[in-house]
Amino acid sequence: MNRLTLLAVPALLALPLVTGCNQNASEIERLNTELSRQKTLQADAEARWEADRDGLRKDLNDLRNKVGQGKDGVDARPLDESVQDMERRLAAMEKDGGGKLDERVAVLEGKVEGVRKEAVEAAKAEAGKMGGTAAPGMTQAELDAYMEKKAAEAAEANKPTKNLAEVMARLSISDAEREQIRQSIIDCKKAQLELLETPTADGRNFAEELIDVIIKSQDGKANQTDVTKLFLEITSTKVPGDAQGRTYLQVIEEAKQRNRDAISKVLSPEDQKKLTNAHADWSEFEIGEGDPFGALYMERLQKYQAGK
Repeated sequence: MNRLTLLAVPALLALPLVTGCNQNASEIERLNTELSRQKTLQADAEARWEADRDGLRKDLNDLRNKVGQGKDGVDARPLDESVQDMERRLAAMEKDGGGKLDERVAVLEGKVEGVRKEAVEAAKAEAGKMGGTAAPGMTQAELDAYMEKKAAEAAEANKPTKNLAEVMARLSISDAEREQIRQSIIDCKKAQLELLETPTADGRNFAEELIDVIIKSQDGKANQTDVTKLFLEITSTKVPGDAQGRTYLQVIEEAKQRNRDAISKVLSPEDQKKLTNAHADWSEFEIGEGDPFGALYMERLQKYQAGK
């Protein structure tokens, strides 16, 4: 039974998995990245500011040298006014001195320190719960060790698995909600099985072919190419009599989406994330006894073994 659930319908849509990470560690990493970026921006801005200031000073000196040197009696006051204007601009520029970027960097540094303090307090609280005695302070090495430990715990708690019972133990739900999720997955698998058992226009039974290729793969008499070929046929073959002209795979995807929608109504956003971290396709979890594909698998396995 487990061999079936590992290789049957999951072979159709295998999606990438993600793992969880410690929230404080991620936040500090994000803030440090932003801090580094802002410091780079600050350095670039300061360099541009210094270049602009030096250029303005040069222009100002040139204008000062020209004041009173108008030719043929031309009034020199416009130049004098230009000098005064540039002096005001230079004074304002030197007063500002790129202070906004300095302030932004200071704010980010404060945020980093704030998150670090939060992590320290969390470590102290956890030590208290475990009966330990937390030190009044915490070194950087101790903090890093604590955050690595929490990240490892988070990764373990969110490691990939298709075992539905194991996954649901991670969720903050009632027994009734667990049964509701299990039944939704069973209904989804039933819908897929019934569809795949619907004969194609030329009389093929994709459900039997799928189980057969899996059994042969387990026995070394079929390979990934055979599985891929069947997958492509399921992808492109239209369901006979379907008013919308959908392929077998399109109908399967709709069943999967209904299952996801039903489960989403039961779970909080946090628990939905945990479920996805375990396995991205919520219709592929192993439910053990009662799997709709189980009886067909045993039937095809016995037929295969009898014909050997």
